[in-house]
Amino acid sequence: MKAILVIADGLGGRPSDGPNGSCLQAAATPTLDALASRGALGLLDPIGPGIRPGSDTAHLSILGYNPSSVYTGRGAFECLGIGMDVACGDVCFRANFATVEPWDDALPVVTDRRAGRIETGQAELAAALHAVALKAAPDVRFEFAPSTEHRGALILRGPGLSRHVSENDPHVEASADDTEENREAARLQRSRPLHDDEAARRTATIVNEIARRSYEAWREHPVNLDREAHGKHPANVLLLRGASELPKLEPIGETYGVRGAVIAGGALYRGVALAAGMTSLSCPGATGGLDTDLTAKATAAIDALEDHGLIFVHIKGTDNAGHDGDGEAKRRFIERIDAEFFARLIARIDLEEVHLAFTGDHTTPIRFGDHAPDPVPVMFVGPNVMPDGCTRFDERAAGAGGLGRFSGQVLPMLLGYCDRSPKFGS
Repeated sequence: MKAILVIADGLGGRPSDGPNGSCLQAAATPTLDALASRGALGLLDPIGPGIRPGSDTAHLSILGYNPSSVYTGRGAFECLGIGMDVACGDVCFRANFATVEPWDDALPVVTDRRAGRIETGQAELAAALHAVALKAAPDVRFEFAPSTEHRGALILRGPGLSRHVSENDPHVEASADDTEENREAARLQRSRPLHDDEAARRTATIVNEIARRSYEAWREHPVNLDREAHGKHPANVLLLRGASELPKLEPIGETYGVRGAVIAGGALYRGVALAAGMTSLSCPGATGGLDTDLTAKATAAIDALEDHGLIFVHIKGTDNAGHDGDGEAKRRFIERIDAEFFARLIARIDLEEVHLAFTGDHTTPIRFGDHAPDPVPVMFVGPNVMPDGCTRFDERAAGAGGLGRFSGQVLPMLLGYCDRSPKFGS
């Protein structure tokens, strides 16, 4: 039997999200409610009760891995997700084009961590950075690849490197007329070794040099001169964070004997799936935002079932709206998931031959505007799933569902319904 795992990022909410409860409670979801009537619901702690999950660690746990033992950081997933080749020994980083004030003797103040969400010129800036040779470590090569807008990823490759270094991203911004306290907090950070060894010290030195050299290569680059002439923030420095190495994950195909594929607009989610041994399928219109083409994602999942036994579909817009504190946008997007994704999916698949799981990787409450440690609803549907009598899919219904409350392991449970679980013991 085949399986489809759908994760709506930041799906869960709280009763304080709006006058009608959580966004999921307030949404009209006739397709999901119909699925609930023939399936089983429960509450999922993405990693464990009371643990506030990151998206990367939550996905690892949902896919059946123990993030406490396999997680090495986010950078490697970002690099994989945008198509970079990652080898053992590489140190990988998430990267941002950013805007800083003039860099003199002191570290500069970051005025825009996203460089105005730069929309063009990224390839030209990347080429200028690749022309730089590292003075501190001439035996180390680096590769920087931009992805969408301000985002990108960087790989360090060479001897004597370590992922145990701090980032240079202050995570806050300040303007010229801001308070001195805020301006100091927004200064570019100096990367520091987090382990007392030569490899960590060497890597931190390299990170600091790349930041300085990016500024030198970009401050008067034609792309930035043009941006400034049009009143836009220049992309004049590279922020690096999430240092990691390639994690050692047992491939899902080897564990369960199934060929898996991922459909996702965001690099992180493709990267996690690729690290787990899945293949990435292209889907025109999958933007990773509120404007994503949900019907196209459903169609891509249906088509992929011909050649794959497992399809993982990631949907991001719910989380974007939650981080923005926009409950109405989140409610509307959930209704789009119901009408544009699930309605099309269910019309084209045979639920006597396919098992389906739907959940979120974490809760993003509207008032909090960030990941919360609350559980999220989860639902399983298919011929081997015992219906539990629920007729609605939301947090309250899931709390009364037959699956109870459990942590992670959604994919192993889903593939268990497909009779693909390896036996533990004799």
